[in-house]
Amino acid sequence: MWAALAALLAAPAIYLAVAVASGDGSASAVFGRGATWIAVLRTLALGLTTAALCLLIAVPLAWLTHATDLPARRVFAVLLNLPLAVPSYVGAFVVVALFAPGGSLSGFWRWLGFGDVYGGAGATLAILFSYPLALLPLQAALSRVDPRLFESARSLGASPARAFFSVVMPQLRPAMGTGAILVALYAVGDFGAVSLLRFKSLSYLIYVRYKSLFDRDEAAVLGLLLVAVATALVLALLWAKGRVGQQLSWAGERRRWPVVALGRWRWFAFALCAAVVTAGLGLPLYVVGSWIARGLSLGHSISIPWTAIGHSLELAASAAALLCAAALVPALIARYSGVRGGRWLGAITHIGYALPGIVVALALVSLAAQHMRPLYQTLTLLIAAYALRFFPLALHSTDDGIAGHNRGLFWAARSLGAGPVAACWRVIIPNARPAVAAAFLASFVAVLKELPLTLLLSPPGYETLATRIWMLTEDAYFFEVAPAVLALLAIAAAAMLFAPRRSSQ
Repeated sequence: MWAALAALLAAPAIYLAVAVASGDGSASAVFGRGATWIAVLRTLALGLTTAALCLLIAVPLAWLTHATDLPARRVFAVLLNLPLAVPSYVGAFVVVALFAPGGSLSGFWRWLGFGDVYGGAGATLAILFSYPLALLPLQAALSRVDPRLFESARSLGASPARAFFSVVMPQLRPAMGTGAILVALYAVGDFGAVSLLRFKSLSYLIYVRYKSLFDRDEAAVLGLLLVAVATALVLALLWAKGRVGQQLSWAGERRRWPVVALGRWRWFAFALCAAVVTAGLGLPLYVVGSWIARGLSLGHSISIPWTAIGHSLELAASAAALLCAAALVPALIARYSGVRGGRWLGAITHIGYALPGIVVALALVSLAAQHMRPLYQTLTLLIAAYALRFFPLALHSTDDGIAGHNRGLFWAARSLGAGPVAACWRVIIPNARPAVAAAFLASFVAVLKELPLTLLLSPPGYETLATRIWMLTEDAYFFEVAPAVLALLAIAAAAMLFAPRRSSQ
């Protein structure tokens, strides 16, 4: 079961490996170029730098919104996660609009000592919108930390800051590792930001080779290199996640966290959180609003892209429903069948997510063009690509929800004569609805923002919000792109606001 699932999720990488092995020998030429390894180093540097910066943002925010007397902390606990709705390519043209020559903050960029915004610095800044990938694991980890550890340190005379760094911080290291690797995976697989900001990472080179030079063999070799980089990061992620249960588990009745008084730092912390929300949500809205105002002042009229909105909702809802239905099967088997191999579920769930979208798209478009012509450039292939790419998101959420339920309820239903399917439907599924809803919304937002899969696999003329934003931005039609950006942000943010959340402590 688990071997078949792993093979299915790794199918794009396997196909690329076979294609390279049976190719014309261009792999050795690619490996022999210094530019290839410079791109590998750039990709790794981008992943590690963004991961470190996102942790610097996420750790204090997680603590402030969890256990302090921060004003409006419950509101900030929600708002601080909303920048995850900002796709990297939207973040990229926000960076360009603000910091490129002629931008409203270009002087500030030069004052900081940075050179051209196009390149590594700009790409790093654009991907910082993904800091909620580090914040969410930390928020979950803090909800599992025993507050008595913090209280004991305080009773022994430690200040709140010392108690946090000496007692709480070590408990958060696994979650910090998880968040850092999730951000790094997102960064090394990013396509939109690095392309718009012309940062020559592996993703950028793969797209150039495929679209400009039509050199699919060389693109496949670069894709395998990108898979190797992502796989190395996944191994680090699994190492970090394997320590979470040992460090964060605690027995006994859950207790409320003591409210830590910030004192004279209270309003400084409020200003910090407000600044992050403003940068994460306010700046994109400001930039888009300025485009709209400029266009209206020139006499242009706003055109709402209803067709692209409809296509995006259609794809996101269809793929999310398929992912939730598919994720229930292995999650239920792992929990109730007693089949050996369930402990590998966590490893398997990350295989698909470790494959960057550009790699999955390259593999599937080549496979369909050569061996499955009826599926080439169809919605069926596109939704299948979403399922391969984002299956880990749905499975992780669903498995976490089902694993926390009492198995005795299922066996009680079986003892009363219900079959396995009926027992699951009547007992497990109703209790798992929050987890399934969370899986649906996570998959929905991921599909809604996805660019490379949609760009390379969608049928001709089938426009979505992501592809519309990309095409119009490449041609610098900023007024025309503004309604699509606002629609994308509004839909993604609304989905995140309706996501099920942990009960507050």
